[in-house]
Amino acid sequence: MITVATVCSLIEKKLGSKAAGLTLDETTAFDSVGLSSLQIADIVYTIEDDAEIEFDPSQAANVKTVGDLVALVEATKSAGAAA
Repeated sequence: MITVATVCSLIEKKLGSKAAGLTLDETTAFDSVGLSSLQIADIVYTIEDDAEIEFDPSQAANVKTVGDLVALVEATKSAGAAA
């Protein structure tokens, strides 16, 4: 299961020591913590692999916050289960 804590942990790994002073939660915007677009894409791909799902690229492009990404995981899993 992909949770807010899971995504925050991935962000912390990407940022390394830069994450020390940050408070990460569901409202954290990816661009506000200094992640590059490549780092964001890597987090998205990691979550796809971990959850064994594939996001719709247009929906994934609209993800701006940790909460958005968790919601997209849930929506994608629900759509997959219904198919």
